Amino acid sequence: MLNQMATRKINLTLDEELVRRAREQDLGESAKSDAQVVEDALSVYLGLRALDEARAQGTLGPAEADELAVAEVRAARRAHSRA
Repeated sequence: MLNQMATRKINLTLDEELVRRAREQDLGESAKSDAQVVEDALSVYLGLRALDEARAQGTLGPAEADELAVAEVRAARRAHSRA
């Protein structure tokens, strides 16, 4: 059973330089739409937030917190690629 992410159309005004830099970080995947680039950037941001939260809880060591963050980013990317 595939998890489909709910989507809705929103209008954003973004700094073209930021979008260009985010696109460059995709290692040449220039075929992505601006929406895909922004969604990927948000996924990374959320993964980093999960890392910060895990570290703040103090129950995980740095390596475990890093593993958790990487797992969260990968899960978000898998969910996005299935949508």
